[in-house]
Amino acid sequence: MNAASNKLVNRDEITDVTVSAFADSSQIPEKYIRTDVVLGGFVVSDNETHELPVVDMASLLDPELSKLETVKLGSACRHWGFFQLTNHGIDEAVIQHMKENTAQFFSLPLDSKKTVAVRGDGFEGYGHHYTRSSATGGDKLDWAESVILVTQPVQDRNMPLWPANPPTSRNALETYSVEITNLTRQLLSSMAADLGVEQDTLLDAFGGKRQSVAIHHYPPCRHPEKVMGNTPHTDGLGLTLLLHVDDTPVLQIKRDGRQTQQL
Repeated sequence: MNAASNKLVNRDEITDVTVSAFADSSQIPEKYIRTDVVLGGFVVSDNETHELPVVDMASLLDPELSKLETVKLGSACRHWGFFQLTNHGIDEAVIQHMKENTAQFFSLPLDSKKTVAVRGDGFEGYGHHYTRSSATGGDKLDWAESVILVTQPVQDRNMPLWPANPPTSRNALETYSVEITNLTRQLLSSMAADLGVEQDTLLDAFGGKRQSVAIHHYPPCRHPEKVMGNTPHTDGLGLTLLLHVDDTPVLQIKRDGRQTQQL
C-alpha cells in the first residue's frame, strides 16, 4: 500500500489478498477494522423528522408548478444538502443498462477487473480507497471496490481505463454520462432560479468542468459493525447525483452534525 501522500484521492490496486478477505469475511483483516470512526445507523430525536426531502423534476420544468417546486428544491439544498429526485426524465432503459453492466463488471474475476486498475498516483480506474487513521497511525481500507472515471469533457477521458468487459459497458457509461450532464444542467438552472440569479449563472460557473463517475461495490460482510464501506466524507464537487443499483441500504447522510439518514 502506498504511504499517505499528496494524491488527490488515496487509492490503490486491489490484490488477491483483498479478494480473499471479501470472499471469507469470518475473520476481518486488521487493515479493514475501523475503530477510528463511529459506525451505526441514524440518530434522531422524537421531535425531529428524518424523512429525506423529495423534489419532482417534472414539476420543476412545468411553468405552472415550477415556482412552488423551486422553493422545495431551495429548502432541501439549504437545510439538507441532499434530496431524492423523482420524475428525472432519464429513460429507464438507460438506467437499467448502466445497472446491469455495473453488476456484471464487479462479478468478473480479479484478473479481468485489473486490466483497468488504478495506476501509480492516479485516481482513475479500478481499485479501493484507503485512509490514514489518526487513531492508529496506519492506513485503513474501505470495505469496497470501485471504479472512478472522468466522463466529461470527452477530451479528458482516459479510455484505456474504461472497462471493455462486459462488452456493452463503455456504451452504457457513455449514454448514461450524457443523460446525467443534461439532468445536471436542468438542476443547476432551477437552483439559480431559487437563488434569484440568471439561470445561466451556475451553468457558466460549472461550464467546462470535469464530470466524473464513481461506481462502488460493497461486498457482503459477516461483521458489518467492524468495517466501513466508504469513509465519512464531504464531496468536494459542485453537484453529486447518486444511482442506487439495488435495494440494499448503503447511504448515510449526516445532518446538523448529529443526525444520519440511512437509505
